[in-house]
Amino acid sequence: MNELTLGSWYSGGIDGFAYAAQQVGIKTLYHIESDRRAYKYLRKNYGADKIIGHDGYESVKNLPWSHIIAGGDPCQPSSNAGLKRGKDDPRYRWPFMFAGIRKFNPDWVINENVIGTVSNTILDQKISDLESIGYSCQAFNFPAIACNADHERKRIFLLANSHEFGSKFSHHDNENLYKKEGFEHPVTLDTQGNSFLRYEERAGEPAVFPVSHGVPDQFFRLGASGNSIVPHIPIIFLELIKDLYNN
Repeated sequence: MNELTLGSWYSGGIDGFAYAAQQVGIKTLYHIESDRRAYKYLRKNYGADKIIGHDGYESVKNLPWSHIIAGGDPCQPSSNAGLKRGKDDPRYRWPFMFAGIRKFNPDWVINENVIGTVSNTILDQKISDLESIGYSCQAFNFPAIACNADHERKRIFLLANSHEFGSKFSHHDNENLYKKEGFEHPVTLDTQGNSFLRYEERAGEPAVFPVSHGVPDQFFRLGASGNSIVPHIPIIFLELIKDLYNN
């Protein structure tokens, strides 16, 4: 088949989804990001020639179709560190992403957000929305520790596929895929394992930069790293998707 393609929504500063796609040979067709400070990094890292803000549906209606739409909508409405306003928060942007999914109808959707979306029912809303237009969904509680990162960073990843790939996905050997990538299985993660102990030993260090003290003077880079995902996690999903297309 032709080269697999991805559309990146809410790209952030370093765009972890685009980076993961780059690592597995999937082409990112566009980046949606409102923070213009990120644009030069997106262009530098991905040669991006199509970057748009997410300030309204009109700005995205003419985007190219992609096999995959991936993105983590802003987490502030659901973050435990925020005001927890949920759907009443003006930064609640899932309806905008869902409108794009409904219009373009990609084969796959990968969505990421904080674990607070479970308790405030936003995850339920996402699954209900996607199922209403014919997608099958699977949610994963996948912390960064599960891929041997040195911080916990609990995140919910929602993987949705069109019915064309539904039976393939349900019968796929997911366990062997995780082992092939060298990561712990997110469902059976042993929190007393080596990854967790290594995290505990380094708990006094900043979660993003592995240094003992000090803050880099490039604050946007710090924010860009914090406002993104651990790329190793979507690599698992993207490798799975490639595997299904190749079989």
